[in-house]
Amino acid sequence: MNTIRCIVASIIFFIALPFDTAPLADLLEVTKNQWFLMFAALSLGVALGDTLYIIALKEIGVSRTLTLTGTFPLTTLIWQTLLLNAPLNPTLITGSLLVVLGIIVLSQSVEDIEEPTNLYRNILLAVCASICWGFSATLLKPATVSMTSIQANAIRMPVIAFLLFFLRVLPSGNENLRGIKLKNILIVSATGILGMGLGGFLFVYAITKIDPAKVVTITSSSPLFGMLFAAIFLKERITKRIGLGIVLCLAGVYAVL
Repeated sequence: MNTIRCIVASIIFFIALPFDTAPLADLLEVTKNQWFLMFAALSLGVALGDTLYIIALKEIGVSRTLTLTGTFPLTTLIWQTLLLNAPLNPTLITGSLLVVLGIIVLSQSVEDIEEPTNLYRNILLAVCASICWGFSATLLKPATVSMTSIQANAIRMPVIAFLLFFLRVLPSGNENLRGIKLKNILIVSATGILGMGLGGFLFVYAITKIDPAKVVTITSSSPLFGMLFAAIFLKERITKRIGLGIVLCLAGVYAVL
């Protein structure tokens, strides 16, 4: 899934490069240190973190996975403090905690699977995904100093697709791809355009402008939009628990802003 999403997003960013605000020649100003941070961020964040997230979703269900990976704002805050020497802002801490609590409340309203095997191992995978995402988001700040968001993503997405294909898809013998239908490819491709494409562009752009922890806290409120869209388009009922989760997430975002 991630390989298909990243390939589609790569095509989108390559098409956008000629319309970027900065010429490609500006990439010559990027230092070796910044290149290293960029590749470290994408390898740990998307190639490893997203893969662990998808494994956890399949093994322990949506509810548990969203609860554990919902700590993403807090892991980013910790990494940002350790690596970027950023001061601990009380309002940012409060906002992060509120969003994490809101995600936990929302995730408990999602239908889950039966008790899985190897529960604790897969719980550890979900926590590791959160740690990887936080580390990746923090590294992106110094890595993208000399490049635009479009340039950064035009580099990130092809490399991620390459890593995933040769490290995950090929070793598996392509068994999961043999029965895939065109409809599935189109749906996953659409998520690549919206999530990895438009979402990736906005995410990196925001990190170049403000603190990674603040960006992550705001973007981590995405489950509340999922619940709202489900209520609007799928006519799903908003329970008291969902309402409480939405309020907590919005309070967290407001505190950060």
